[in-house]
Amino acid sequence: MLMPTLAYQTDAQQIETTTQAGTVVVSAPVLTWLPADPALDEPQISGSQLTAWAPGDINALRWKIDNLGSKSIDLRYTLRLYWNEGPGMTQLDDESAGSPLWAEDPYIYLYPATMSDADIHADLNSAKPSRFIALGTADVQYTNAAGALRFGYSYRFTGATLDGAGQAAETGDATTPGATSDSGEFKIAFAPGAPAGFMNRKLAVALYVEGKQHRNTTDSDWRLAGIQEIQ
Repeated sequence: MLMPTLAYQTDAQQIETTTQAGTVVVSAPVLTWLPADPALDEPQISGSQLTAWAPGDINALRWKIDNLGSKSIDLRYTLRLYWNEGPGMTQLDDESAGSPLWAEDPYIYLYPATMSDADIHADLNSAKPSRFIALGTADVQYTNAAGALRFGYSYRFTGATLDGAGQAAETGDATTPGATSDSGEFKIAFAPGAPAGFMNRKLAVALYVEGKQHRNTTDSDWRLAGIQEIQ
């Protein structure tokens, strides 16, 4: 499990600087919300901050990692989603196992970035959404900057293998020949039937990046290489 200390900044993106974990050297994740089409009725984005979430909203999320070291590396990602309000937010307001919300259906869904907003809306408005990315781990607990306990979802994704960069670089290992960077992109959708009490709450998204030298083959070689959280 990943158990580092996160430094939070309210309403703004927090990026760890270029990180070295052993001989794995990567850039900051550059996790960000993609600009929404101003013609659509979507939350407005100011920098990395979404100023509001309303039922039915869909927003795209993206990150990019560069290999800055000479060794070829493997990457994997853990993406965590949870509602982050002040200390007054109770467990009944969280999407935690055993709460009234959990007993119904999740209100936050993760979809492939290649899926159109129209298709996502059609799925969300069906009797039982089925085309979203299955929850990796549910009832995950987090402690926010105010010390309040939050519950949410955690997803694990396998990233690319990247060639080394710079002088004396290891090459020929990359998933895509010659690639020294990797990116991920997903859409996050807020269910149209979510209670009105969720409107304007902050959704925290935390990305944990792990890496290991590609030519080291044991799981013990994985190291935490970077963390970023945005709301």
